[in-house]
Amino acid sequence: MLRRADHTVDLVSPLYGHIDTARHALARRLTKLEFDLGGRSWSCEIYTGRNPDGVGLTLIGNEEVLLSADSLEGEGGQLDASRVGVFASAVVELIRHHQKDYDIVHAHGWTGGATIARLRAELADLPTVLTVYDASQQGRFDARVAEWLGLGDEARDGEGINALKAGLLTADRVITLSPNYAHRLQRPDEGEGLSEVFREIHNKLTGVRHGIDPALWNPATDRHLPARFDPFDMDGKQKCKAELQQELALPVRSDVPLFGTLGDVDGEGMRLLAKIGPDLLRNDVQLVVQLVGDGKLVAIYEELWDQWPDRIQIKTGSDEAFRHLLIGASDFVVAPERAAPADNLQMLAQRYGAVPIVYHDGGLADEVVDCDASLKTGSGLLYDDPTSESLLGALQRAAAAFANTKAFVELQSRVMRIDHSWERTTRLYERAYRDAIALHAEGVS
Repeated sequence: MLRRADHTVDLVSPLYGHIDTARHALARRLTKLEFDLGGRSWSCEIYTGRNPDGVGLTLIGNEEVLLSADSLEGEGGQLDASRVGVFASAVVELIRHHQKDYDIVHAHGWTGGATIARLRAELADLPTVLTVYDASQQGRFDARVAEWLGLGDEARDGEGINALKAGLLTADRVITLSPNYAHRLQRPDEGEGLSEVFREIHNKLTGVRHGIDPALWNPATDRHLPARFDPFDMDGKQKCKAELQQELALPVRSDVPLFGTLGDVDGEGMRLLAKIGPDLLRNDVQLVVQLVGDGKLVAIYEELWDQWPDRIQIKTGSDEAFRHLLIGASDFVVAPERAAPADNLQMLAQRYGAVPIVYHDGGLADEVVDCDASLKTGSGLLYDDPTSESLLGALQRAAAAFANTKAFVELQSRVMRIDHSWERTTRLYERAYRDAIALHAEGVS
């Protein structure tokens, strides 16, 4: 979206083993990125291209440590440290060769934090921004592998190294995907061990909610839906609901509230929802769960299905087509996680007329106003505490709201008309970049 706003944007990424350079029309450059790290010399290849939106693509390859990986996430050992260190060092060299072409560098996650820390140490004149998606993912390493990361004193964290901490302390601006999440991270019990650091950088910390892509998420044109609909003609949504019920062997009923939920098996919120499952499913409701991953939580939901096969169905995996259908068919989307997922599930739900149910202090609550009893105001349902009693109360409120048929349909139509476009987000990023450049120039950071 920044490119569409007439900014020049270059995306830099590791060349992972699963990336097909020919398919993406990436050209291999003769020049290599060479540097020293961990007491030895390294050489990385450069592949460049451009995506259909005009965003420049630069992929950095190294057969020894990058091509064998699918991501830079790992267990914190020497191999993982060398992967992150090699990529960060290669990015520094790339920018060093083309520094005049860049006004600002925007990095993401803890691996981006490591890169920003390296940039500040070696190319101090370049302003930087770091986005934090999940503060629990910090890139912690034993001090014995510190030489493979090449980070400064900012990375010291007790007896070890913390890549995210290094990025937080060296970036000119730090962004989360939720203003609410940005505030929460500064609380002593909420900062994932880094609350003191988040409080220290509060003057450069902000939340910028992403938008959703209307080309991918539009119930009037969505190819994954069996029927299309819009805020002024909701008949297609009822057809989607019937199609999902039939596909999952649930009773095909329009008069029962359908709750959809999507989440990870490791999610605290998904465990909370499973805990209240028996109390919820004793009511005349339907619940469809899409779980990503494999673990005990799947078995817990399957036990619920054993008891109430006509009220709950579970789908595992990350089937994108089913995700669209589930959101399009649901009357309510339950999003109980406290963190702010990058996909903005509450926005997707509103876009498709599925009223979101979220925790009032969570990362999704920024875009949800709690509905009043008459449903004439509000854009979703909030629950006050991250407890089973509070979540169950919100679901019971939802079932009561559904029974008020005329007011509920009007609520669905209203939430579908909320503007979640990227234009607002783009303006907020532009402001953050200007602030980062100004702060950097003044030497405030």
